[in-house]
Amino acid sequence: MLYVLCVLTVVAQGKPAPKDDAKHCMLKLVSQPRLSKQNTIRTREGEKSTRLSPLITFEILESGEVTNARVKRSSGIADVDAHALSWVRSATYNKRPGCGVIDSEASVQIHFH
Repeated sequence: MLYVLCVLTVVAQGKPAPKDDAKHCMLKLVSQPRLSKQNTIRTREGEKSTRLSPLITFEILESGEVTNARVKRSSGIADVDAHALSWVRSATYNKRPGCGVIDSEASVQIHFH
């Protein structure tokens, strides 16, 4: 069984929101994806773990949709990176009309149980 722990670092793009809009523009995770129990991690010939969790960069649109997700730092294992990327792409956030796009990074740790 796989469990995913995501550490999210959000970097705001553009001007900060006025104080009265700060609450309106606050980012909240609405749906957190789950990996199914059937997901497996294979190590292919030539792959070697970097012992680092994959770092995924992405944008969060005003609609709450995640776009432009990519692996910034690899774990060294393609399946681990693919699961991390899929997890980030499947997340949704609250709608924040008028608040702009947020550039984000997530360090994704996958635990095996």
